[in-house]
Amino acid sequence: MSENNRKEVVFLPYKASAWNSLEPAWRAACADPEWDVYVIPVPYYYRNLDGSLRDMQYEGNLFPDSVTITDYNSYDFPNRHPDVILIHNPYDDCNLTTSVHPFFYSKNLQQYTEKLVYIPYFITDEIEPDDTRAVYNMRYYVSAPGVIRADKVLVQSEKMRMAYIDYLTTFAGEDTKDVWTEKIVVSPFR
Repeated sequence: MSENNRKEVVFLPYKASAWNSLEPAWRAACADPEWDVYVIPVPYYYRNLDGSLRDMQYEGNLFPDSVTITDYNSYDFPNRHPDVILIHNPYDDCNLTTSVHPFFYSKNLQQYTEKLVYIPYFITDEIEPDDTRAVYNMRYYVSAPGVIRADKVLVQSEKMRMAYIDYLTTFAGEDTKDVWTEKIVVSPFR
């Protein structure tokens, strides 16, 4: 929490081209006088074929001028312990082509906040329960570490919420359905 007892929210985009997924939540936070808002673009890497990380990429200079950027090296996560952290990359070390800097993996971030929130950086077609191809493809993004570890996951619609809940219940076991039902919510920002 910030020093003046106001709430603090940190947005952690990595690609400027995906900022539109976080921007509505950022606008809402900026409009709320109780929140101190930080946008901290995080570095990312493309992977070599062996999985090792190549040269670091950083897109902090590609965001709209209206977005005040905080350098990722200057924000003290352990001491500031923001109330909320929002991410749009759920993959941690599981993506075969890219990776955010390992400090920004959900398994690390969850220790620095009271609420880790994941908002997908993409919108998909609505998934019908009998669409076996779409359900099969959910394994690539719904069971990602950031989805599993997030305290809240904000999805595009009630139909998508149910698809996530059904998939994750099948993935993790019927006894986990209540966890997903509470965690997966329809985003008020879409």
